[in-house]
Amino acid sequence: MVGFVLLSLSRTTSRSIGDMLRGAHMPGFGLLEVVGGVMPSMGGFSRAERVWALIAEQAAAGGGAVSAAYVCGACVMATGTDGAVLSLATSSGGRAVAHATDEVAASLDDLQFTLGEGPCVDAFAGGGPVLVGDVDSAEAAVRWPVYAPAARAAGARAVFAFPLQAGAIRVGILEMYRAAAGSLSGEQLSDALAFSFAALSVVLTPSHPPPAGAEPAQGHLSLDGLGEGRAQVYQATGMVAVQLGSGLAEALVRLRARAFTSGLPLAEIARLVVDRELRFSPDHGGG
Repeated sequence: MVGFVLLSLSRTTSRSIGDMLRGAHMPGFGLLEVVGGVMPSMGGFSRAERVWALIAEQAAAGGGAVSAAYVCGACVMATGTDGAVLSLATSSGGRAVAHATDEVAASLDDLQFTLGEGPCVDAFAGGGPVLVGDVDSAEAAVRWPVYAPAARAAGARAVFAFPLQAGAIRVGILEMYRAAAGSLSGEQLSDALAFSFAALSVVLTPSHPPPAGAEPAQGHLSLDGLGEGRAQVYQATGMVAVQLGSGLAEALVRLRARAFTSGLPLAEIARLVVDRELRFSPDHGGG
């Protein structure tokens, strides 16, 4: 049975996957660091250039500027996956979806935001890709006892999470899923890594010209006040912290626990708190 692999961004890992990862420059950046300090390439025509060409084709077909939506769409096509989601994140736990290709991809991101566990959580915290060939595997069940069965129920059997980072900068996660179990091939993994750098470039560089000549993105994804759509969750976290006399981390855990036990989305629990329809107490949790 296919389990999961955690790839650490280190020179040891770069040697272990050797010929799969080579050097390339991204628009607006110098040589970025990933898996030993290099980016994937394909002979004289860099993989990064091919990836940007695919993104530009998607943008041209859609009649829009290069954006998270076109990065995700091109990524799904190139990696042979069924869907993708690009989310922004901060080290303090803030999270916001920039784009999800479909309902399953959006559900996977929301599950991890609600539960506080999953491949994206580990990829962002550890700084390396987390590749889950089968969420039904024993390894996945041990590592993510709540997320793994929930992901399977949502329609995903394989999940692949890649942190968006350059050196010390880490701003989000690009996640892909498949409805059937199965690992990424070497080529697909290299493409996914290149797409994660394209996503990083779109997030951090709003006006760079992609090499294939597509129109640059208008505006950028803000990292301040992360997650306009999830602002109520952060507001509710502060309110619950006051009610419990606790820190923000414990308050968010209590909100997540309430959402899980009630079967309601975390955003709905947050709304109830903000609207003062639900209150938490140190002894009884909420209600």
